[in-house]
Amino acid sequence: GTKVVLQAALGVNHGVFLVEGGEVYSIGHLSSKNGSKNAHKPGPVLEKNVIGQRVASVAAGSFHSGAVTVDGIAYMWGENSAGQCAVASKSQVSEPTPVNISDPETSPPQLIRVLQLACGEQHTLALSVRREVWAWGSGCQLGLVTNVFPVIRPQKVEHLAGRIVLQVACGAHHSLALVQRLQPQEVKSIPEKCNQCHQLLITMMDKEDHVIISDNHYCPLGVALMETKSKRDTQSPNHTSLASEEVHLSKSTVAGAVDTNGQTEEHDPDAAPTEAGDTTGNEQLNSQRTSETVNGTRPRNSPYPDEEAVKEYFKKLSDQSHGENNCRNSGFAPVQDGTEPDPASPTVGSALNNLVVSCASAVGVKVAATYEAGALSLRKVMNYYSCSPQSG
Repeated sequence: GTKVVLQAALGVNHGVFLVEGGEVYSIGHLSSKNGSKNAHKPGPVLEKNVIGQRVASVAAGSFHSGAVTVDGIAYMWGENSAGQCAVASKSQVSEPTPVNISDPETSPPQLIRVLQLACGEQHTLALSVRREVWAWGSGCQLGLVTNVFPVIRPQKVEHLAGRIVLQVACGAHHSLALVQRLQPQEVKSIPEKCNQCHQLLITMMDKEDHVIISDNHYCPLGVALMETKSKRDTQSPNHTSLASEEVHLSKSTVAGAVDTNGQTEEHDPDAAPTEAGDTTGNEQLNSQRTSETVNGTRPRNSPYPDEEAVKEYFKKLSDQSHGENNCRNSGFAPVQDGTEPDPASPTVGSALNNLVVSCASAVGVKVAATYEAGALSLRKVMNYYSCSPQSG
């Protein structure tokens, strides 16, 4: 009876038909069946080896044929002189023979299911369900990294690895693979010159018989701008913290200090500074000292007097100096520390005290103790010279 043909494929002198029900028929010069390329079969020949295999598609090369079942198994028959039917030690394959396609990279080797076949004159391509291309036969049209032919065992075309292959096709001595287009990627334009120094970012240099291309660009101007910007963003002047640090340092560096009663308190310069056991407590103490310094007053536990106390103390010194001068003018010359006094100008002590007062007011409490100690020493020296009896 008549059957509906679902697909047809033609070679040089033969043809293959896929009819409904999954049956395959061959027509034309069937050299593999009749023993000669000039042999001719008068009618279609049913391929019995694929009966019941539910063939889904057929393909034809110049002198060989192939079929693929719904289970992904490939069958080949016909001319095999170049290994195009993937059967070893046979130049002709008379009946459809299954082709073993397995991936040797897996353990154990995994069977590859075929989706489509394409046949040339001396080679065959298979498209797997993974969208990979496998090839066997002879010739560079296989696309394999080898020069040993024939290739009997199917091998994967590594040049198409990573690409999604949609279809394969074969000519007599060439092949084609239709792949899915890659998704367009956003390409960022690379500037040719630096935005800061306007120098080329990529340079080329000819050196003997080769060219050196370098993309190492160092921009001093750009680095300087970035460092300045980062410093400006992360740092801001904190006068309060600086004042706290100065007050803290002055406490450990001054050798002697004067308390509010005018007495000198000697400090051991070799003594180790007090260790901060609690960073937060020190910060609060420094902040408190800073706020009191800004307001013009000193903390109660500070060894240094405030500005008003310093002024009052030096005023007393000045008054005392005036009294001594009056005493000397009246003929009384007190002698201190058992030393013999010498004559001196009556205005030296007052001018010195005024100078010390002005220096202490200008510099502040940080050096008040130092100037006070110096004033006491100088006052003793001047008294030594100024309070000596006048020689006739």
